Amino acid sequence: MIDNPEVVAQIAALHDQYEAALVSNDVEKLVTFFWDSPRALRFGVAESLYGARAIDEFRRNRPPIDLARQVSNLTIVAFGNDWAIVTLEFDRTFQGSPRHGRQSQVWRKFDESWKIVSAHVSVVPPSYVELAGPLIGLPIPPQNRDGVRQNVERAAAIARPLMEMTFSDAIEAAPAFTP
Repeated sequence: MIDNPEVVAQIAALHDQYEAALVSNDVEKLVTFFWDSPRALRFGVAESLYGARAIDEFRRNRPPIDLARQVSNLTIVAFGNDWAIVTLEFDRTFQGSPRHGRQSQVWRKFDESWKIVSAHVSVVPPSYVELAGPLIGLPIPPQNRDGVRQNVERAAAIARPLMEMTFSDAIEAAPAFTP
C-alpha cells in the first residue's frame, strides 16, 4: 500500500522531532534518528558521510550557527508499512546570505523503530542575476529578476554565433587606429 495514513503520520511526527533537534543542535537526539550501521549514508552540502560513526562525528563537530530554517514543499511518501521517503525544500540564512536548499531522507522501519538509512542535503546555487546585481551596485527587485534573466539569456543567444567562430592563425588582425 502506498501512503498508509498511519505510516505517513508516524514519519511526519518523526520528521517534526528531527527538525526540532536539527535547528536546536540537539546532537544526542539527532544521531538517534540514523541507522546505526556502517551502511548508513548522508550526503551533505560539502561532505559525504559513510556510516553512522561518520554521521555522528560530523554532527558533533558542526558549528551550531545559523541553523534556523523555513521548510516548504514537505512531502512524505510511504511504501508499505516499513519504507518512507521525506523530501523538502528549505530556506535559511547562513553567514548573512540567504540560501535555498533541498533535503531527502529514506526511512526504514526496523522491528518497532524507524531510522534514516540514507539522506541527502544540497543547496541551490544562487543565479547569475542574484550574484551580479550586488557586485555592480545594481539591486534587482525580485519581481524583475526573471525579466533580467531572460534578457541575459537572449544576449547570450545573440552572442553565441560570434563566440563559436574560429579564426585561422593566418588571418591578420586589423591594425588599431591611433589618432
